[in-house]
Amino acid sequence: MAQKSLFTLLLGQPWWISALVGAGLFGIAQLAFPPVAPFVALPFLVISAYVAYRQLRTVSPGKVEERLQALRELSWEPFNAIVTDAYRRNGYEVAPVNKSSFDFTLTKQGRVTLLQCRRWKVKQLGAGPLEDLVKAVASEDAHNAICVCAGDFTPRAREFVAGKPVSLVHGIELAALVGKIAKHT
Repeated sequence: MAQKSLFTLLLGQPWWISALVGAGLFGIAQLAFPPVAPFVALPFLVISAYVAYRQLRTVSPGKVEERLQALRELSWEPFNAIVTDAYRRNGYEVAPVNKSSFDFTLTKQGRVTLLQCRRWKVKQLGAGPLEDLVKAVASEDAHNAICVCAGDFTPRAREFVAGKPVSLVHGIELAALVGKIAKHT
């Protein structure tokens, strides 16, 4: 799909925008040539339904920051329990490890993923820990790796993992992964 097409723009808007555009085009087509009116509006209604579904499954922007702040306030034990429980809910077997470059192994359908999440509180995570994680993927014969951070990743870190078997989980992805966080005392 083209970068700046109408459909691409509508995918980034609230669902009701696509529905409104579809209804408007239906009305115009109904006045101009009634037999084609439903077919003119149909793509916009499909986009509206898709966007509504996607928006229902994501976390609202206000909740994202609330969840990230709650994660940053946790100590290591509750934090790792929340993250590993989230991966268990997604069908992974989780095993703690005592390695310097990663914290857990995740196994699903015979594939091993290395999980690093010990630096979750940093404001920006650099490339150094990710370099260690990439080396660990090769030495442990893992399929890929995931690095979890409640902050962000530096531009150098993002450049480093480009094309490598490492996923960076932070922001809205992390908030959606962990779900609602109970208050800890």
